Amino acid sequence: MRKRERKTVLQLSLLASALWLAAPAALAQDSGLGTDLQFGNALDPSGGTALLGCDPDGATWLAAQRKRTPTGFLYPCPPAWPAFSADGTWRHRGSLTLGYLGVWGDGNNTDWRRFSNWDDDVYVGADLRFEKAVDGSYFDLRASHLNEDSQYVRAVFGRAGKYRVQAFARSQANVTSANARSIWDGVGSNHLTLTGGLVPAGSTSAQVAAVSAALPERILKVVREKQGVGISYMVNRRWTAYANASHESREGARPFGGPFFFNYPFANNGGIYEIPRPVEDSTVNFNGGARFVGNAWRMDFSYSGSFFRHANAAFDYEVPFGLSPVVPGLVSPALTTGQFSYEPDNDYHHLRASVSRKIAWNGDFSLTATGGRMRQNDRIVAPMTCQGQFGIPVIPGALHDCSNWNTTDALSRKRADLGIDTQMVDARVVLQPTDTATWRANAKFQREDYDGTYWMYNPLTGQWGYPAENGSQGSVVPGEAGIWDPGFNSAAPTRIRNLPLDRELHQLSLGGDWRLGDKNTLGATYTFERTERTHREVATTNDNSLKISWHNRALDWLTFRANYTWLRRTGSEYDYDPYEFTFSSSLPGYTGADVAHTVSALRKYDVGSRTQNKLDLMATFTLPREMTLYASVRGDWNDYDAILGRRGYDTLGGSLQWEWQPTTSTVASAWYGYDRSVLDIANVNDAALTADPTLGGTTYPDANRWWVNDRQRNHYAGANLTQRMGRVTLDAAWDWTYSRGTTGYRYNSPGALTLPTLDPLLTGQFAPMIHRVNALTVGVTIPLHPRVSLRIFDRYQRGRLFDWHYAGFEDGQVYDHRVYIDGGPENYSVNMVGALLEMRL
Repeated sequence: MRKRERKTVLQLSLLASALWLAAPAALAQDSGLGTDLQFGNALDPSGGTALLGCDPDGATWLAAQRKRTPTGFLYPCPPAWPAFSADGTWRHRGSLTLGYLGVWGDGNNTDWRRFSNWDDDVYVGADLRFEKAVDGSYFDLRASHLNEDSQYVRAVFGRAGKYRVQAFARSQANVTSANARSIWDGVGSNHLTLTGGLVPAGSTSAQVAAVSAALPERILKVVREKQGVGISYMVNRRWTAYANASHESREGARPFGGPFFFNYPFANNGGIYEIPRPVEDSTVNFNGGARFVGNAWRMDFSYSGSFFRHANAAFDYEVPFGLSPVVPGLVSPALTTGQFSYEPDNDYHHLRASVSRKIAWNGDFSLTATGGRMRQNDRIVAPMTCQGQFGIPVIPGALHDCSNWNTTDALSRKRADLGIDTQMVDARVVLQPTDTATWRANAKFQREDYDGTYWMYNPLTGQWGYPAENGSQGSVVPGEAGIWDPGFNSAAPTRIRNLPLDRELHQLSLGGDWRLGDKNTLGATYTFERTERTHREVATTNDNSLKISWHNRALDWLTFRANYTWLRRTGSEYDYDPYEFTFSSSLPGYTGADVAHTVSALRKYDVGSRTQNKLDLMATFTLPREMTLYASVRGDWNDYDAILGRRGYDTLGGSLQWEWQPTTSTVASAWYGYDRSVLDIANVNDAALTADPTLGGTTYPDANRWWVNDRQRNHYAGANLTQRMGRVTLDAAWDWTYSRGTTGYRYNSPGALTLPTLDPLLTGQFAPMIHRVNALTVGVTIPLHPRVSLRIFDRYQRGRLFDWHYAGFEDGQVYDHRVYIDGGPENYSVNMVGALLEMRL
């Protein structure tokens, strides 16, 4: 394995210094573009402002009445920032917080820990601001530490009207499993070895099941850490320069599929393994540019780049089960390890130029052009790691030497050398010839060109293809090794090259808004989009869409908005199999039968025909005593005009939200939401390997057709209350979610099933999938001193979860040659109590 040098915080510090020294003299501040502008965590998503409460003076001294947005909502109250201290050159305000969080109950549940990794821990927080009134200089520092996996620190300094600099570091965990039982040692590393005395390719299902059951549960998590700097300067009153850089890394492990050929149709054979896949990668992002703002002209020129690197090229894992050929009397050489390549290193460069100008009729014309390059030129790993031989002996051409495939000399070239070039031009014009009319027009061209061809050719053997499933497939079924040659394997179908997917888009839209008096506004937009693709089922698609909107303020206490969109996609003739050139059947000397790769009636929904009707209705009620009621209904109906594939996908939802802010001491809200979706899919199981691709033919008979109907129902509700009573502040929050998904199915005959023998056991519907969570938080903030306050809170959360995919896992996670490490979702009940002591400076 090869290791790469990883970027560090020191490197980013040097980059920040370089940006600082290279920057021109700054005369004004610009904060329009930055890196990670929002900071918070699971304890305080707002990043500190929500805990401050509302400023008693409101947003202005000029009017006591609260102001509302054009759509009727109350503007958020300004935070009650603490007063500044000190009368010297620099004045300051801020607070330091020290506390403790205690967790009781099912604290190791995955759903509870998911993105916060809650545990008993000390909490530390800081929020500081320094200002220099003489020249407008300022410095902000915010920091929060929940635990070693959930924390952030952010510093911002600058001079109002001159420059702004930001630097930050943050980390967040994603707990991918809290009840994992790994039969492999070395979790998190690139070499997973069997534990508990299990023998590679020589263990029985009973032995593996016993080891798995005896293992303690463990947490698998991926921790994401990010550091960044951002600088913004205004060179003069017209030009602004900016630059931002960040480094993001991920490290940990997550459940991942490690196949070693089928097990369902072959009892006591093959291997389906869920393994703890190691994760260790990093991405460096950079963007910088210059912006011009004049009386008539505006311009923006920028570059952005992204550079992804993985610390390793691949990982491998030992397998406990052996393989045996389906041919009686033959014995395959033992394969003891599997291998997976990581995501390849890749670079992304993007240039953008945008120019706009004010024109006649109170109008604006803008032109944007971009060009990009995505490139993968990583070193390619050897096709496999086996030693000795793989395949099936005795049968001519079915046994292969590992030495011809476990080296990079077996590759047609050592690096990927692939890329995608992108271009885009977008022109827009907006005209307002009168106070009551606005006209819009937009034309867009976009293109993606794939660059490079990779051939799966082994110069050591003169063969084409790639050993399938780490060599396991060819060790079970003759002729399915994934290798083609003009000799004994001349009839073997296998993939021999990459698939380029060039794409070109032409888009034109025309629209306008008309104000009919003071109470009504109508809008309409027509869009035509033509997309040309290479090597896809539909070479050219044409999308025609019409959007109509209505905005009504006939009643002073009601704002009503309605949007309706109709879309119709048509295209050229559907080619059910445009990928033939990527298979060995396109090589001279191929002697295999002409076999249908798929059924000709199948339609892929992203390029096939589609009719969409979409409706959004929104009403905002302005009620007395600073109350607001908002109601919405939305629907999206899609028909794909398909016999097989995705046939329809419909969604319908609604929400009701109430807000009340009678004074700065009382803030309350409540909401309820509901949405439902129906997904309709149909397909057919193949009955034989023939050249007939038609539905109802010899390959895909009508008897083997099946249908799936997936229904999802989601409910959301909650309420919040903050009440200040004298010096004490009470807060309470309740959140409730309930999701229920059902999957129904039907089929014409047992031939539609992978295992027809299961037909007597099937009921036509899987058990409902349930996700129901209730959470209640109650807190009180008590001032102990003019500069010291204590916040005590209690959060109780209860979850009732069921996923039929994991049914029976309580009795074991090993079934024949199938090994699972994640125990799946479990019910839980957790109580977290926190005490936070805040000291104002």
